[in-house]
Amino acid sequence: MSEEESDNHVTFRTYPLENDDHCKTLIKIEPEHMENMRITDGDIVRVTGKDSTIAFCFSLNQEELERTRLHDVRVEYLNQSHRETDYPKMILSSLVSRNACPSRRMRLVKIERMPDKNYKESIPEATTITLGTMEFAEKTMPNYKDNIDFSLLFGRLVKEKERISVPFLPDYARRIERKTSNERQPHPVNFTSLIISAEPKNTEFWLVTKNTKFEFQNVSLDEFRGKAPKPDALSLLKVIPLVKKLHLHDTNIVFSSVEVFENTMKVSWYTQQRIRLPDNVLSEPSKFNSINIRPDSPELTIEIKDDLGNTHLDGHSGGGGGGSFPDPTTNEIVSDYSGEYRFSSTLAADAREITIIVKEITWVKREIIRTRTQMARSDKISMRTSEPSLKVLKGPWEFKINV
Repeated sequence: MSEEESDNHVTFRTYPLENDDHCKTLIKIEPEHMENMRITDGDIVRVTGKDSTIAFCFSLNQEELERTRLHDVRVEYLNQSHRETDYPKMILSSLVSRNACPSRRMRLVKIERMPDKNYKESIPEATTITLGTMEFAEKTMPNYKDNIDFSLLFGRLVKEKERISVPFLPDYARRIERKTSNERQPHPVNFTSLIISAEPKNTEFWLVTKNTKFEFQNVSLDEFRGKAPKPDALSLLKVIPLVKKLHLHDTNIVFSSVEVFENTMKVSWYTQQRIRLPDNVLSEPSKFNSINIRPDSPELTIEIKDDLGNTHLDGHSGGGGGGSFPDPTTNEIVSDYSGEYRFSSTLAADAREITIIVKEITWVKREIIRTRTQMARSDKISMRTSEPSLKVLKGPWEFKINV
């Protein structure tokens, strides 16, 4: 356990819950951590990634723990001073994951024991909950509002701007499935929504009971997506040229611009990575084809600060495309990619200077796995990519730009 942690809050690496019905708000951790944190089955804990939510905590059994190995992530830290951390494991439901937003590649969240074992008893009952919906939903699912099984929410703790998922009543769900059976994209059996608001006011969480009344409010697609990691950009306000270069590990990174939109910002860059090949491999195609190399675009974690004291760190790194090719003159694989970091907030109109801080770079590696299947007359070879392994280099690297 790190010095920054205590028995009250510990960082875990997350794994998906099997047989998830997308309605549960639960996590599972190993019994020794339950004991160390003084948590018993069914206790409520706070789960924090990029955002925060609460969930019911239960013990992880040995069979579930063994199955997490299928989703393990291999991490190599390139900083000599960085000490590799063996994070304890947590299984969490998809709904908790969507609301807590674990770090993307490392899949880390922190859980915190509530100070009061009777915390649930202190949560006020929700008299009214307003759910976000879209105007076209009634056209595609007539009378859906009267056919949601809200009873499965009774006893749940909810929070504004969180996602919820509730099944439709069985008969209605079957009608929807029959109605859309010939379409490419059937309607989901669950009603997925966003909590717009709840009564009474001035509290962080509410308890859903049989007395809770549910109302609906049409919202924009952008609001309905709620905690979507990459919101659709609205009107473009300005483009700030950004000509900065970094050479880190085996990769050249060239930053090109900051695009400021009405509701978001985007930092764009280009990368070129060179990976040394074994000697003479390019002259022998059979050897080259057997090399399990699939370099991916590096992912950057970026923070922006302005001269007004605002900090923007709610974002998501993504690739914009590219490819790899051999360079026989240097006996290397060359990978050219473009990338971006999309923020969920935008720059203040009166900001005059920004500091761009590259906090961390992650190289994502996947191997090509060839599988031979014996057929009646011949062998068939299929290819797939392995689970990613990560190389992580900690910063920071920063530069100032006039806007």
